[in-house]
Amino acid sequence: MMNRIMAECRAAGFSAADIGSRFKIPAGVVSRWERGELRPPAWVERMVRDFLADERRKNHMKSCRGKGGANMRQGWKR
Repeated sequence: MMNRIMAECRAAGFSAADIGSRFKIPAGVVSRWERGELRPPAWVERMVRDFLADERRKNHMKSCRGKGGANMRQGWKR
């Protein structure tokens, strides 16, 4: 059974290889997390969750820009 952090990564569109290369974690270790053979340390889970939250914020900002976000920011000028 895949652990929760790897399920969150998959849902966000990141593969085990993406996570391994991003955080310099050996592919075999990430693969064992994915299969549920090992559980990542708490500090790794926090680091990955922070990364996923940053990615969600970036994607949200990109989508806002595409929907008139720049015009909306100009509306705040006095």
